[in-house]
Amino acid sequence: MLPFCKRTVSVPRKDISPVWTRSFPVAKQPETLGQHLRKKRFDSGLRQSEVAQRLYISYRTLSCWECDRIHPTWEYWPRIVSYLGYDPFTNPALGRPKGNESRGVAFSSLSNPVTLSQKLVKRRLELKKTRKQCAEEMGVSVKTLQCWEQDRRTPSPCLRERVIRFFGYNPF
Repeated sequence: MLPFCKRTVSVPRKDISPVWTRSFPVAKQPETLGQHLRKKRFDSGLRQSEVAQRLYISYRTLSCWECDRIHPTWEYWPRIVSYLGYDPFTNPALGRPKGNESRGVAFSSLSNPVTLSQKLVKRRLELKKTRKQCAEEMGVSVKTLQCWEQDRRTPSPCLRERVIRFFGYNPF
């Protein structure tokens, strides 16, 4: 270049990660949900604010999830599974680090669910729907669906038909 020109040439380098990602340790084999989220974010080269917008949460909430200070509630699980591209909730150890959910939450994604409650939760997460959306689809209250998912109650004979329609087969 000529010495009297004030031009700057910048070329993106994909082989080097951004400066802001080099100073934070990221687990190569993530064990907690927070480590899964952080690893995906760093591998994608995204900032917390960008990922938070994709998950429709605040960046502060994402920060707490990544540090394993709090555990996401049910309504966020389908979004997290969609963002990660896989289901990190199959590991029972991830269920309650400092959880805000009832016991048995981590067993929602068992490969072979046994009880009706496990089948309901697995189906809901497969459909990537919230409890409210599924309750509306089945024509029951959110509280009723919650009780079914937590094994507090079972569907009455008149509501079993709705559950069968929801599954597409007889889960009983």
